[in-house]
Amino acid sequence: MSPGPRRPAGWRTLSCALATAVLVAAVPEAAVAVAPASAVPARTPPRSAPEAGSDAPSLPRIPAVLDDRTCTEASRKAPRMTPWQQTLLNPSAAWRHSTGRGVTVAVVDTGVAADGVPALAGRVTSGQDSGSATEDCVGHGTFVAGLIAAARSEGTGFAGIAPDARILAVRGTDRQGRATAEGMADGIDAAVRGGARVICVPRALPRGGPALTAAVRRAVQRDVLVVAPAYAPREDDEDGPAPAAWPARLPGVLAVAALTPQGAADQTRAPRTRPDLAAPGVSVMSTGPRGDGYFTGSGAEFAAALVAGTAALVDEYRPGLSAAQLAERLTKTAYRPAPDTERRLVGAGTVDPVAAVTGELGDKGDRAEAAPAAAPHVPAPPPDTGRDRALLVAGGVTAVVLLVALGAVAVPLGRRRGWRPGRLPPSGPQGAARP
Repeated sequence: MSPGPRRPAGWRTLSCALATAVLVAAVPEAAVAVAPASAVPARTPPRSAPEAGSDAPSLPRIPAVLDDRTCTEASRKAPRMTPWQQTLLNPSAAWRHSTGRGVTVAVVDTGVAADGVPALAGRVTSGQDSGSATEDCVGHGTFVAGLIAAARSEGTGFAGIAPDARILAVRGTDRQGRATAEGMADGIDAAVRGGARVICVPRALPRGGPALTAAVRRAVQRDVLVVAPAYAPREDDEDGPAPAAWPARLPGVLAVAALTPQGAADQTRAPRTRPDLAAPGVSVMSTGPRGDGYFTGSGAEFAAALVAGTAALVDEYRPGLSAAQLAERLTKTAYRPAPDTERRLVGAGTVDPVAAVTGELGDKGDRAEAAPAAAPHVPAPPPDTGRDRALLVAGGVTAVVLLVALGAVAVPLGRRRGWRPGRLPPSGPQGAARP
C-alpha cells in the first residue's frame, strides 16, 4: 500500500501539542487528590511518642518502696529531650494563662526533698511539725512533686505541669516507703491543716478503713480536691481486672488511670475502681530525690500527679471554684476516648491542660473547647482552593503549549513564502487548491 501524502512537520507538532493539552486538562482532579492540606487541624492527643518512649527506659527507675535502708542514689542522666507526657498534654500552651503560681499542692507520700533538687528549690515546705517530710530517702514523693511543679530550665525540655506551684510535703509512709491506711489518713489531715488546695495521694492501697474514710470526708468538707490513682501497679493476676484501690474508691476523690506512650490505656480490663480521668503514666520522666538528674517511672500514681498539676493551673486562672467544680472542669474538658468501651478504662478521657484552663463548659455537659486565645488562630483556606489552583495551572500550560504549536506551524510557512502576505486560494474542483 502506498503511503498517504506526507504532512508538514509543523502539523505534526501541532497534533502533539493538542494531545499534550488534552492530557494537561485532565490533571486537576489528580492534583486535588494529592495536594497537601494547608489547614491546621484542631489539636488532638498524639497517638505515639516513640522518641520519648525509647529514651525513658534508659533512665534509672524510681522505686516506690526500698528493699533495704539504703537511700536512692542521684541519677547521673539528664537528657535534654521533652518527655512524652509533655508532648501529649502540651502544658506550655496553658502557661500563657496560668503556671500554678500561688496554688499549693500537697504530696502525701515518701516526703519531698526540699534541698538538693534545683527544679523544686524554694517551693517546698513541710506540712508536718517534725520537718522530716522535706527529706525523701525513697525518692517517690520527689518524683511526683516534679511531675506537678518542677521549674522550667534551659537545657532540658522537662518541666512540671504547673511549674510555679508550691509543694506541701507530707509524709504518709514510713522511711522505706511502706504505706498504711492510717498513715495516709494522717497525711491527708496534715495537708488540709497546711492549707493545700489540691492533695495528691500517689498511693493505691488494697484496703481502706474508718480513719482514711473520715480524713477524705474532712478534706471534701473543707473544699479541698483529692486526687489519687485508680489502681496500683500489678504484681499478680496480670490478666484480671486491677483490684479496688483506696482512697480513690471513696466519694469525693478524683480517680485517675494511666496512659501508655501510644496514648492508650495501660489496662486491658476495667479496674474495679472506675477511673474518672486519665493521664500519661507509663515511662514518664521526672526528678529524683537529689541532684539534677532524672528518673523514669510507670503507674497510675504518676498520672494522678499530672492531673493534680493541671488542677493547680485551673485554680490560679479561675479562683473561687469549689473542689467539685474544679473536678467537673477537669473531666468535662478532657479528650474523649475513641470507642465507648474505653470509658471503663480511662473515664471521661485524657486530661487537657489548655481546655481545662481556658475552655468554656457547655450547658449540656459537652466537651468544652479551648478559648481562641489558647492557641494561635490559623484561618481555614477557602473551599476547593486546590481544585481552582490546579485548573488555573492547567489552563496556563495549555495556552503556552498551543502558542508554541502555532509558532511551529506558522514560522516554516512564513519562511517558504519569504514572509510575504498570502492570498486566499480560490476553490477548485472538489475543493482542491489551484496550482
